[in-house]
Amino acid sequence: MCEKCERIYLLAHPDSAKRIQFTPRSEPRPPYLLKCMCKVERYFDRAHTLAYRVSEYSCSRGYADRDEYDAIPNQRFPVTRGRERRADQ
Repeated sequence: MCEKCERIYLLAHPDSAKRIQFTPRSEPRPPYLLKCMCKVERYFDRAHTLAYRVSEYSCSRGYADRDEYDAIPNQRFPVTRGRERRADQ
């Protein structure tokens, strides 16, 4: 996600290759470079990639602007609701 305009780019879209580039491992920074349409550049690694729910329109163009996507919660850390208790408590 671009930290300035909050646009996200979809990795599976062919146009993302223009915006997301792999940088050499010899560099002292994360290996991927995002070049946003708003001219901001940001380095990131795989740990920074997240799953989002987007419309078919956003999917077809390869990106979604602010308010056009919803983050999907990390499945490795399930969300607990309220004061639910485990059966063994």
